[in-house]
Amino acid sequence: MQQKPLTGRLILADVARGLALLTMAIYHFSWDLSWFGVVDWDVSGSPGWRLFAQLIAGSFLFLVGFSLVLAHKSGIRWESFWRREIKVAVAALAVSVATYFIFQDQWVRFGILHSIVVSSLLALPFLRVHYVFALLCGAGVILLYHWLGDYVLPYRQFFWLGLNSLPEVSVDYVPLIPWFGPVLLGIGCGDILHRYDLLRLLRGSASPSVISRCFAWFGRHSLATYLLHQPILFGVVWAGVTAGVLSTNAGDVQVRSFQQSCVMACSQTVDAGVCEQACRCTSSEMMNRGVWEDLLTRPNDADVREIAQQVFQVCLRR
Repeated sequence: MQQKPLTGRLILADVARGLALLTMAIYHFSWDLSWFGVVDWDVSGSPGWRLFAQLIAGSFLFLVGFSLVLAHKSGIRWESFWRREIKVAVAALAVSVATYFIFQDQWVRFGILHSIVVSSLLALPFLRVHYVFALLCGAGVILLYHWLGDYVLPYRQFFWLGLNSLPEVSVDYVPLIPWFGPVLLGIGCGDILHRYDLLRLLRGSASPSVISRCFAWFGRHSLATYLLHQPILFGVVWAGVTAGVLSTNAGDVQVRSFQQSCVMACSQTVDAGVCEQACRCTSSEMMNRGVWEDLLTRPNDADVREIAQQVFQVCLRR
């Protein structure tokens, strides 16, 4: 049965985007605090924090697929689609350029915005298929990632697919495999609501609360919110540290900087997870041997570098 297109905003869909943005802001603020050494949370390496980040990314990409159904299920509105694509692509380019100068080798080569641009284009044919097929394909992409494992193609040219054995060291890396999967799952779920005339349930209350309206507002301006929230949060933490309002542990910052550089060099040839464990072990062992300060003050000293290399090799074999 063909459904009449809904008019007006579906406020609960906007609220969902707003909530996803809130969780992302919480993660980024925690990352900023850790980066400046205000807290000792291992936001980059802890399994719990990693899972939190993955759930956030998955929710965003799910909502990308769901939103495609809301906007184009009754017929692709090409002008609107390309306008949105160009905006997100320009934003993705801006993120890449900015992070190149800020984080250098860890700059964003293919982050969540890049993934949204490519996934949105690849997902268009799935707007015309049955939701069962979209759901199966979405689950299949995710399972494919786990089935293939870490090693597939040893070429960096395929980093955007996720089909490479050389892990990317980046502050934001969201390749199509497995992250195209949540987009297709969002399309499948959106199609279910569309087919059975359930989308109207997303209109919510006729008199939404102030909190709901607030989340919905940010959800309607999700791209701008995404681009602005991290620079603002990063700036707030930087200002707090510079003004002395927030105290930092310089030692934690030095350890984190060493471990990040170590992982970046190691992961060119070794699995990133193994590298992280070996680099944490190396920094701890260097401290135990009393040569950590020597490494910080004389990083180019041949004897100190030789000791660090020997310690790293021992940690890598553990």
